[in-house]
Formats: sequence, structure tokens, C-alpha cells
Amino acid sequence: MSESNKPRRPYAPRMSPDKSYEEINSYVVFWGLFFSVIFALAVGYLCLKIGQTVDAFAPVSVLAMGMAVLFHRRNAFPETVHIQAIASAGTNIIGGAMFILPALYILNIEEVSFIEMVIPIVLGGVLGVFLATVFRRYFCEEMDGVYPFPSGSAAAEVLESDEGSKAHLMLLSGAVAMVYDFVLNSLGWWQELLSTTTFQWGQALADKYKLVFSLDNDAALLGIGYFTGLRYAAIIAAGSFFSWLVCLPIAYYLGADHTMVVDGQTMLLGTAPVDAVFAKYVRHVGIGMLAMSGIIGLLSMSGVVARVVKRALADLFQKGTAQNTALLRTQQDLPMTQIVFGSFVMAILFAVFFHMMCSNSLTQTIIAFVLVILFALMLSVVGISSIAFTGTEPVSGMTIFMLIVSAVVMGAAGMQGKAGIVAILMMAAFLCATLAVSGNFMSELKVAYITGATPKKMQQWQLVSIVLAGIVSVGVVFLMNHAYGFVGDGALAAPQANAMAAIVGPMMEGGDAPWPLYMAGAFFAVILWMMKIPPLAFALGAYLPMGINTPVLVGGLLSYFVSHSSKDEKVNAKRLGEGNTVASGFVAGGAIGSLISAVLHIAGVDWFAKAWAASPEATFAGIVAYFLLCMFIYGMAKRVKA
Repeated sequence: MSESNKPRRPYAPRMSPDKSYEEINSYVVFWGLFFSVIFALAVGYLCLKIGQTVDAFAPVSVLAMGMAVLFHRRNAFPETVHIQAIASAGTNIIGGAMFILPALYILNIEEVSFIEMVIPIVLGGVLGVFLATVFRRYFCEEMDGVYPFPSGSAAAEVLESDEGSKAHLMLLSGAVAMVYDFVLNSLGWWQELLSTTTFQWGQALADKYKLVFSLDNDAALLGIGYFTGLRYAAIIAAGSFFSWLVCLPIAYYLGADHTMVVDGQTMLLGTAPVDAVFAKYVRHVGIGMLAMSGIIGLLSMSGVVARVVKRALADLFQKGTAQNTALLRTQQDLPMTQIVFGSFVMAILFAVFFHMMCSNSLTQTIIAFVLVILFALMLSVVGISSIAFTGTEPVSGMTIFMLIVSAVVMGAAGMQGKAGIVAILMMAAFLCATLAVSGNFMSELKVAYITGATPKKMQQWQLVSIVLAGIVSVGVVFLMNHAYGFVGDGALAAPQANAMAAIVGPMMEGGDAPWPLYMAGAFFAVILWMMKIPPLAFALGAYLPMGINTPVLVGGLLSYFVSHSSKDEKVNAKRLGEGNTVASGFVAGGAIGSLISAVLHIAGVDWFAKAWAASPEATFAGIVAYFLLCMFIYGMAKRVKA
């Protein structure tokens, strides 16, 4: 039986599709937009500092549920669902601003104004909402039960745990994860990244054989792995092992005499750090896989795209919204006419902006317009599929691929130097915002499906919140550049933006891209597809650091052990559900703990025990703490007897 023909799960959401609810009111709008701004500020800073973001859904859901009790809200559940959905825009659009715009300052380009930064971010974010809306019915309804949607499922689990024993278990597991991640990120009592290089034997293994194993023991990542399940978690981990345990040793063996630049110093590849070789060479194989996975995904979904286009064309010639109103409340989206018109307007406005700010000719504008539209359509499918499978989206990797191709094409069209750099980065900002919003907002639309919320209302207010959050996120970049900067001592790291700058700068000044590595990754993705192994999940593992992938595998193994802990299948199903509640608490509590750490960073509070955290003893402490965290999930799930 193919995945598309698998039976759908029984649909019985908490908000009945046959009933009407007061989902949007002034209370929802105010708090949703308020939290959207707050999280754009706090998480934006965290992203610029360490290159990681925190989803808004978990802490906002907990805060909204607490406010519902405090204010005695009688309509608490529908309101909480939409508050967290509106607030999610604050983190959905973060990637477009934080991954791209600091590259302007890194490359010493100061003449781009605040408004010129805002325009591509907002236009791309709005287009992302429209693209997610186009594919909502397929991913959220037609393929329900096929795509696990780990983040969306965790969000729905958090929202539905506002009463009864499930609420108590959610609060307990959330508190455990919050304390755990707070200690991890703010105090450093145990090591976060458990690596074999901490020990002498592990360092010797890395020096002699270039073999390294690492695991990020963040509670939220463990919870996401539990939701992902063993199959896709294993495929993701296999991609990571392929990069780190196969490609890296081969690179060292065959290219030991090759010279490379690491932190401004020229050295032989054979003596370079493992992380540097991964970032400079092996990771590009993963980027090639991601790009080809996008093409394969687009071709495999050609029938879906054709149906969407056919429905859009049919709606364009229909009067009113008769077709939409005939649907159940939980099936209603923005009218297709508005989606098509809105998408067209966003694309045209970006083309006008690009022509006025960046282009030297109409030909360059047309080429740029075609590139961003093609990449937006192709890569949004990849990003949404990634979110649906794994709960994460390789936005920076997909944007890097677009950036490389665009630099080559636009360079051939006559763009060079500083003007060419600005043009490519504006294209990348537009696309990155589109991909970040389309993928993450699809998780919110899955939450709407699971809980029974009206997707149309969620889409309308996401548009409003995206505009506000886009302006605020650019403001964060603008202010942080003036406060700290992105170059020199004491500067914010902005790792993704530094990678963008390192690629686009040389390419627009006569450099070249590692095309053989991209091609190797692309052909390997085709081989995986021929073997009926999902190339996207494997590519994600190959592209991302091993430390991020291994906890997903641990979480998948835990879900497998829980689901096979009894000979009674009904008991196993209940235990798996109980584990889902604990895992949801881990995602929520871990996000809150990380957010508290971000606030402390902003306030300049430094309680982190740097010397201790770097010691082997801290790694042993981390192993023990992580084992206890795993046993907590397994033990709480196995309490279910019948």
C-alpha cells in the first residue's frame, strides 16, 4: 500500500466542524500581536547570537492558558489556539531577516536603508502565507496520518492538555524540561553537546581516523524525536552518519595535501579541524541532496500542483464564495481568487522593488523575478515536506543553494561587485522569508486541523501578524548592528549570515562554487529515490550537524520501545499516546527554558560555568542527566496498564 493510499485517522477534533465558535475577538488579536512582537525581539536576538531559534507556540500556549485562568475566560480553548497562531508569526519570519540581512553589515555595506530591508522580508513572508494556504488541504487533510507533523502535533497536544490528568502530566514534564534546558543553557552544570572529542581517547580517534560522534542533549530535541518516530529519525541519522563517518574520513584520506583557509589561516586539509572540513566541503554534498530532493519532491507532487492550479483557475471564473461556504468550517480557506491575486501582487511588488533598487536593466529584473518565483514554488514544497516529516526545515541550506545559482546567473547577466551583492542578498531575503513562513505556518494549519479551528481565520490574521513581525525582526537586526555589530570582538556571531556573506562575496567578485560536490549530492539523492528511501530526510541529516540529528534518533528509539513495551497492542497505543504528552511537555518546557536563557542573555546576565562545562566531568554529568531524561519519558509512558 502506498503512503498516499493509507487510511486516514478518525477525525474528531475538540472543536466540532459542525459548530461555530468565537475564535477571533479583540482579546485574541491584542495578545496574539503582543506576543508576536515580544518573540520576534527575544528570539531574533537569540538567533543572531547562537544561530538557533525557539518556536513561539509552546511558551505562548502555556502563557495563554495561564491568562485564561487568570482572566476567567469562558471561551479559553478557541482563543488560545488563535493567540498562539498569531504569535507564531514572530518566529516564523525570523529566518528571512536573521539569516540574510546581517550579511550586509558583515560585508561592510551600510547604505541599505531600514525600509529597503523591510520590503523583501514582508513581501516574502506574505507570499509564504499564501503558498502554505494553497497546499494546506493536501498536507493537512488528504495526507493526514502519513505526515507526522512533529511540531504541529506537539503544539496541538499542548493546547489540548488544558484540563484533567493530561494537563497535570503536561505541566510536570514541561517543568522538568524547562529546568533541564535552563540549567543547560544558562548555568552549564552539564555539557550540552556530548562529544567524543571531550575525552583523550575520542580526541585521538578524531586526530588519527577523523571520526567524531556528538549528541545535543536538549530536552526539546528529544521530544521532537519522539514525535518523529523511528523510521524517519533513523533515515535522518543515517544521512548524518554518512556525512560524518563516511564522507569526512574519505575527504581527509584523499585530500590531505589540499590547502584550505580556516579562520583566516591557510593550512593543509589533513591538519584542519573536523568541523571546518564538514562546513567547507562535506556540507555542500548535503546542499546538493537538498536541491535535488526539491526537484524530486516537486515532480512527485506534480499531480497535486496540477490539481491546485486547476482549482485556482476554476475559482477565478466563479462569482462570490459559494464553493468555500459549502465546505465545513474546518475546511474553509481564503478564497483561491484572493490567494492567486495576492501572490501575483507580492511577486510584482518585489520585481518593482528590485528594479528600482538593484537592477541595471529590465533584463536583469526579469531574470531575478523568474529565479525567485521558481525557487519559491520548488523549495516551498521541500520546506513544507521537511516540516511535515521532521518538524524542522533547512531554510538556510535551501537559501544557500538559491544564492549560489542566482549569483552565477545574475553574474552572467552583468551584475558584479557591491551592487551585485546587494541584489543577490535582497533576492535571498525574499526567498528565505517565503520558505520560513510557508513551512512553519503549515504546522499551524495542522494545529488548526487537529483542534478543529477555522483555517481561514488563522490565515487572515497570520497575514496581519507577518507584516508586523517582519518590521520588528528587521528592527532587531538594525538595532543589534548598532549595539554589538557582527564583525570583531564582542560582536554577535550571526552564523547563517556569515555563511551567506562568505559565499556571495567571493562569487560576485570572480569566485566559484563547489559544483562537483553539489552534483555528487544531487546524484546520491537520485540513487536514494531509486532505492525508495526518502531523499529529503536523508539530505537533512547529511546537511545538519550530527549533534542535532542524533537526539532525534534517540527520541525515535524511545517511541519504538514504548510502542513495543507490551504484548497488548491497545496498551501499546495508550502508552505511545502518554509518551506523546510527555514529549509535548518537553518541547514546550524546553522552549520556555531556552527563552528564559535568551532573556538573561539580553539582560547581560552570565551565570554560565564555562570552565566546568568544557571539562570531561561535565560531559559525564550530561550523559547521566540525558539518560534520566530518557527514562522519564519511558517510565511515565509505561505507567499505563490498560
